[in-house]
Amino acid sequence: MILRDIVERQNKILEIIVSSYVGTALPVGSRAVSKMVGLSSATIRNTMADLEEQGYIMHPHTSAGRVPTDKGYRLYIESLMRAKEINKKEAQRIEEEYRLRRKSIEDIIKKSADLLAGITHQTGIVIFPKFKESRFKHIDFVSVGKNKLLVVLITSSGIVRSFIIDTKEQLGPDLDVITNLLNSDYYGLTLDEIKQRLFMRLKEERNSFYNIVSETTEIIDSMLQLFCEDELYLGGASRILSQPEFEDAHNAKDLMEIFEDKGALSRLLEDDLGEEGIKIYIGRENKHKLMRNCSLVTCGYRIKGDLTGRLGIIGPTRMDYDHLIPLVNFVSEKMTRALDSLVE
Repeated sequence: MILRDIVERQNKILEIIVSSYVGTALPVGSRAVSKMVGLSSATIRNTMADLEEQGYIMHPHTSAGRVPTDKGYRLYIESLMRAKEINKKEAQRIEEEYRLRRKSIEDIIKKSADLLAGITHQTGIVIFPKFKESRFKHIDFVSVGKNKLLVVLITSSGIVRSFIIDTKEQLGPDLDVITNLLNSDYYGLTLDEIKQRLFMRLKEERNSFYNIVSETTEIIDSMLQLFCEDELYLGGASRILSQPEFEDAHNAKDLMEIFEDKGALSRLLEDDLGEEGIKIYIGRENKHKLMRNCSLVTCGYRIKGDLTGRLGIIGPTRMDYDHLIPLVNFVSEKMTRALDSLVE
C-alpha cells in the first residue's frame, strides 16, 4: 500500500475517533471504528497503534478504547475538520440578542460572553479593551470624603469607568481647576501620555500652578495603578462543570482556581489582543498548567475599526470544534456591529 493510502486511512480513523469521542465522552474501540469504515478489526487496531505511536491518540488507563490527544485535536482542526454552518435557531437567537437595545459598551461585551455560554454550555470569556491605552474623552470628579474622590472617566470609544481613589489631602477648590485642566488640555490622550506630559509640565512650572499640576499628576498615577491588568469577564462559569471531564473533583478544583485568578486568564489572552480572527489553544498548549484539561477558543472584536479585545469560550479539550469555532466567530462579528452602532 502506498504511503498516501496509509495516511488517508489514518486521517479517516482519527477523524472518526475525534467525532465519536466528542459526542459520547467515551473511549473509542476498534470494533466501533471497523463498523464505520468497513475494514477488519485487526486492520483498525494496527492503524490505531500507528496513530498512538505518533502521539495522536492514547489509551485511557481504565479502557481498551482510544481518545484523542492534544496533538490529535490539533491535526483534526488544522487538516481534517469541516466547519459547520451556524444553525438557524442559534443564528436567530444571536440576532435577537443584538437587536435588543443595550445601554453601554460594557453591557454588550458581558452579554456576548453570557450568550456564548448559554448556547455552547461552556464558559464564555471576554477581555475588555485595554483601558489604560484607551483615548481619554472626558472626566469628572466628585469629592466623597475627606481624602477620597469618585472618578467618572469616558474614553473616545464610549467606555465609561467609575471608581474611587485616595488623595494625599483634601483638594477643595483645586478640584474644579484640575477637572478643567484635564478636559481642556489632555483630550484624546491615553492616561500614560497624560502622565508623561504632566511630568514634563512639572519641570517647567515654577509658579502657583505647580501645585495644581502636581496634584493632577498624583490623581492620574492613582488611576493608572487601578488598571494594571486588563479587565476580564466570565459568563456562565459554572456551566463547564456539567461536562463529564469535571465530575472529577481534582479537575473541577483546578478549573475553579484558574477562574478565580482573572489576572492569569488575562495573561493567557494578552499575546493575541492585536491579532485578527480565531485563536485556539488546546490543553497543554495553554500557558497555565491548570488549563491542561481545557481548550480556549477566542476571536478578536473591534470598536470603531480598532481591534480592542477578545471574545470566546473555555471548555474541555473534548469540545465540538467544528461547531464552536464558527459560532465564536459569528458572535464576535455581531458583537462588533453592535458596539459600532452604540458609539456612532
